[in-house]
Amino acid sequence: MTLNNQPASPSVSGSEVRYPEDEVSISEVFGRILPRKWYVLVGYSIVLIAVTWYTYLQPPTYQASSLLLINDESSSPQLGELIGVQMGNKNVANEIEIIKSRTIALRVADALMDWRTIPGTNESLTVLGENSAGELPTHLDVAQRIQSRYVIVEPVSREVDLIRITSRSTIPREAALIADMYADEFTSYNRQQSRRRASAGVSFLEEQATRFDSVLASAETNILGYAEEQGVVDPQIEAQALLTQVMELEAERYRTEFSIRASESELQTLEAELNKILPGLSRMMGSNEDEQLVAIRQRITQLQLENAEKVSLNPDLVQNAAIDKTYADNLTKLEDFKAQLAELSLAYTDQLVDSGTVVLGRDAETAFERIGDLQTTLIEKRIELTGSQARMDVLDHQLAVYRQEINKIPNKSVLLARFQRDMDTSAQLYTTIFQNLQEARIAEESELGYVDIIDKAVVPNDPVGPRISLNLLLGAILGGILGVLGAFVRDAMDNKVARPEDLRHRGYAVLGIIPDMQRTIESEFGGDELVDIDGRELNTSLATLLSPMSPVAEAYRRFRTNVDFARPDGTEKVIAFTSPEAGEGKTSTSLNLAITNAQLGRRTLFIDADMRRPRSHRYLGLKREPGLVDWLFDPTIRNPKLLQTHVEDLSLLPVGKTVPNPSEILGSRRMHDLLIELKDHYDLIILDTPPLLSVSDALIIGSAIDMIIMVASSGETHWKALDAATDMMRDAGVKPSGIILNRFDAKRAYGGYGAGYGNGYGYGYGYGYGYGTYADKEMEEIVYQPFKK
Repeated sequence: MTLNNQPASPSVSGSEVRYPEDEVSISEVFGRILPRKWYVLVGYSIVLIAVTWYTYLQPPTYQASSLLLINDESSSPQLGELIGVQMGNKNVANEIEIIKSRTIALRVADALMDWRTIPGTNESLTVLGENSAGELPTHLDVAQRIQSRYVIVEPVSREVDLIRITSRSTIPREAALIADMYADEFTSYNRQQSRRRASAGVSFLEEQATRFDSVLASAETNILGYAEEQGVVDPQIEAQALLTQVMELEAERYRTEFSIRASESELQTLEAELNKILPGLSRMMGSNEDEQLVAIRQRITQLQLENAEKVSLNPDLVQNAAIDKTYADNLTKLEDFKAQLAELSLAYTDQLVDSGTVVLGRDAETAFERIGDLQTTLIEKRIELTGSQARMDVLDHQLAVYRQEINKIPNKSVLLARFQRDMDTSAQLYTTIFQNLQEARIAEESELGYVDIIDKAVVPNDPVGPRISLNLLLGAILGGILGVLGAFVRDAMDNKVARPEDLRHRGYAVLGIIPDMQRTIESEFGGDELVDIDGRELNTSLATLLSPMSPVAEAYRRFRTNVDFARPDGTEKVIAFTSPEAGEGKTSTSLNLAITNAQLGRRTLFIDADMRRPRSHRYLGLKREPGLVDWLFDPTIRNPKLLQTHVEDLSLLPVGKTVPNPSEILGSRRMHDLLIELKDHYDLIILDTPPLLSVSDALIIGSAIDMIIMVASSGETHWKALDAATDMMRDAGVKPSGIILNRFDAKRAYGGYGAGYGNGYGYGYGYGYGYGTYADKEMEEIVYQPFKK
C-alpha cells in the first residue's frame, strides 16, 4: 500500500534499488552545511589563526627590480651573413630561461661570495647565511637559494622585449644588489657569448682565406708555367692582338691600295698636262727617274710598318718612345731617310732643267716655273706610288704570317683557358672571403651583445611583504573552504538518517515528522521518563495526551491526517508499526497515533504485539496481564470493554503472559481470526511489532494487516539498516506504506537555519517544545480532561 500524495517508493530492478534524482538546491546545500557549522567554524578559526600567526612572525620583505631590453639592433646584424650561418633568434622567452639558469645563478653566487657583505655597510648578506646544520653554504647552495627564494624573472608584457628581474630580501640594499648583479652578470654573459660566436666566425673565415690563398697560388703557378713553356700569354689576349694586327694590316692594305690607285690617277693627270706643254717630257722623266729615290722610298715604308707593329703591341710607345730602343732608332732613321728623299728629289729636278732636256719657247720664264712645279709634283707622286707598291708587298707578307699564327691558337686556348678558369674562380672566392674576414674582424671588435640595462635597481624604502590584509583575507577564504569541505566530508561520512528530504531523495514515502522532545522533557519534567497524573504514572513521551496543543502533538495529528489519506475509503483498519532496530521510538509513535485517533472519537485499539520487549502498558500505567496471549488461548476472557483505558475511545490490549515462541503465535490462525473479530468492534487497530532486523515477527503477521509503517529515528537509524529492513519486507511480499521520521531535531539537522525548513514536512521546528507554552488554566482543563472521566 502506498500513499497517493507522497513520492513514489524506490524502483527495483533485480537486486539493484534505483532512487529518483532531484536537483540540488542552494537551500539543501546550506541544509547540509549548517548542521555541521562547528566544523566550518573550527576549520575557519584554525586556518585563520595559523595564517595570522605565520604572517606576523614573518620579517618585512623588500623588493627591488632592474629592467633589461633585448635589443636586436645593438648586435652586429651582418655577422651571421658574413659567415653564412644563422646567429640565433633573440626570443624574450629564451632569454628569460637563460637568466633563470644555474649558469647565471652561479656567476651571481661567485660575485656575492666575493663581497660577503653589502657594499658600503657591514651588513652580512642573508643569502650567504648558514644552513640548518650550521654549515656555510657552497657556491651551488647559494645559487639554488637565489633561484628558489630571492629572484623572479618575468617579461614586462607580450608587446615589448623587456625583461624585469625582481629580487626580494629582508634587507633593502641586498635586494637591490642582487637585482643589479643579476642584470650585470647576464649582460656580461650575453656579451661574451656574442663575441664567442663572432670569434668562431672569424676563425672560420681565416681558415677559409688561408685555404683559398693556397689554391689561388697553385692556380697562378700552373698558368705561369704553361705560359712560359709555350711562350704565350693568354691565348684569348694573343688571338685578340693578332686579330687586331690583321685588321689593322688589312685596313692599311686597303688604304695603301686606295693610295696606289689615287697616285696612278694623279700621275696620269700630271703626265697629260706636261704633254700638253712639252710632248714626251713625262716619258723622259719616267725613264730617267733615279733608282736611288725608289730605294729610299721603299726603306721609309719598311721602317713605318715596323714601328706600326710595335705600337700595336705596346700603345704606350706613342707617348714615350724611349721605352723601346728599336722603335726610337727607327724613328731617327725615318727622319734621315725623309731628308735624303727631299734632297734627291730637288737635285733630280735641277738636273733635268740644267741638262737642257726641257726647251722652252716664248714666256720661257713662266713656262719654266710651271714645268718645274709639274715635274716636282710628278716625281713626288711617282716616288709615292713606288713606296705604296712596296708597302703593299710588305703588308701582304705580314698578313700571311699573322694568319698562320692565328691558326695555332685554338690548341693553346683550351689548355690555357682551363688554367685561367681555375685561377679566376680561386681569385674570386679568395677576394670574397678576404673581404668578409675583414668585416668580421671589425664586427668582432664592435660586438657588445644585444642586451641593454634600461633601469638599475633602486633601494626600496617600504616593504612589500608580508601583505597582512591579503594574507588574512586568503586565510579567511581558505579557512572557510576547508571548513565547508570538512562539513561536507563529515556529512558524507554520516550514514544515518537525518532529514526528511534524505528519505525522499532515496524514494521513501514520508508520512510524518515527529520533533524530538528530549530537551523539553528535560526542561519540563527534569528528564524523568514517567510523570504522575492523578495517581497514574504516564510516559512523558505521550505528547498528544500530556500536551495536546504542543507542536509535537500537532505533528502527530498531521501524521494521523497523512495516514487517513493513505486509506481514503477507511477499509484498512489494521495498521502495524515496526522499525529496523530497537530504540527507534516505534512504541511511543504508534501509541501517540492511537491517542490522536481516539481524540477524534474513533474507537481505537492498541495491541502490543512485541512479545519480546513489551512496553506499551507502562506508557499508560496499566498492567501487562491479561493480554494478547491470554486472549489467544482463552476465548472466554475476551471482553472488549475490559480493554478500555482512562483515555476516552482508546483501548489497549497488552502482551499478556510471556511465551517461548512469539513468532509462531503471531503467525498462527488464532491471531488471524482474532484480528478479524476485533475489526467488528473497533474503527482502527494499531499493532506495535518487534524490530525487523532483530526478529521476523512483523513479517509473519504481515498477511493479516492492512498497512505497515516503518519508524526511523533521526540521527540514530542507519541507512543500511533502513534499506535492509525495507528489502526484507519487499522480499516477504509486504510493501511498506511509508516512513515516519521520529525524534527529528530541526536545529541539529539544519543547523538552526530557521523554523519550517524541511521542504514542507513541518513547521514550527524552531519553536520551543515546552509544555508550558499554552499552560493557562483553560489549556490545563483540555489536557487533563480525559483523566477526570
